[in-house]
Amino acid sequence: MMSGKTISAYTDAATAERVTALAKLEGRSTAQIAGLALKFFTRLPVEARTALHQIELLGEPGDLEVVLRDITRTLLHRQYEIAQRQVVEQMQIDHLEPLETEDDFLAAAIRLTQ
Repeated sequence: MMSGKTISAYTDAATAERVTALAKLEGRSTAQIAGLALKFFTRLPVEARTALHQIELLGEPGDLEVVLRDITRTLLHRQYEIAQRQVVEQMQIDHLEPLETEDDFLAAAIRLTQ
């Protein structure tokens, strides 16, 4: 459990319900969920926070959903790149001969998975 400072926040009922449901689903406290959300939001540049506020105020109902999908896509892409980098760093390739043909690549891939 992380140590930190307790702060309070006011939010609408729907958001509070989502926080409660998410906390239950992930086995965390509502304070942990709120803390993670605040940590993320406060690290955004002022331009991003301003844009988000304007989208919520001036945009159409679906605009925020598009933003959330874009953010999700970016996060998942970065997570994949990190996982891929870690796999490459842990690969033992010293014993592999030079790979020149497609058959060489396929044979090497099979050896790496055995």
